[in-house]
Amino acid sequence: MHHDELWQVYAKNGEPIEGEVWDSALGNPEVSGSDKIVGIAIVFLYRFNEQGELEFLWQRRSEKVDRYPGDYDISAGGHINVGESRTEAAVREVREEIGVEINEDDLQFVIEAPFNRNRFAWVYATDFSGRGGEFKFNDGEVSEVKWVSYKGMREFVKTYAKKPLKEDEFTFATLGNWLKLQGLIGGEDGNL
Repeated sequence: MHHDELWQVYAKNGEPIEGEVWDSALGNPEVSGSDKIVGIAIVFLYRFNEQGELEFLWQRRSEKVDRYPGDYDISAGGHINVGESRTEAAVREVREEIGVEINEDDLQFVIEAPFNRNRFAWVYATDFSGRGGEFKFNDGEVSEVKWVSYKGMREFVKTYAKKPLKEDEFTFATLGNWLKLQGLIGGEDGNL
């Protein structure tokens, strides 16, 4: 987390409120007890491995972060800064957290929805099949990454993910439905 950012404040319907900002130095609004809503951009990187199996990239949070140290989290994500579009935030977060360059055209829209009482989320997926290269952890929030098979993801989340993700049935059901609609999994694969 960068403590010098100004995050855009949003209404409950996901519309930005002109002139309303949240200072990141105050931490997340829910921690401080505020009723302000901030936006977050989430990116799931996926690939088909050499065996044709669908996998998702998970990042392990650094032991130095203040919330959920050492737990696994989605590929990349974070707050939307003032003056930044949702897709610009998604691209920036991927670059900052795992050192991968993507562009806005790589983002496949999955869903937008309230995430919890203080966040509104825009969720994207990016096909990373055939791409190589090393991941770099530029902002100190991530210590390692791991590819997890789609079929093994539910057990992985229950065992290793940070607590909010362990309890987040909505995002994973939505991701499963999106994968079916895109033809990336068959109906027999079910939701996570």
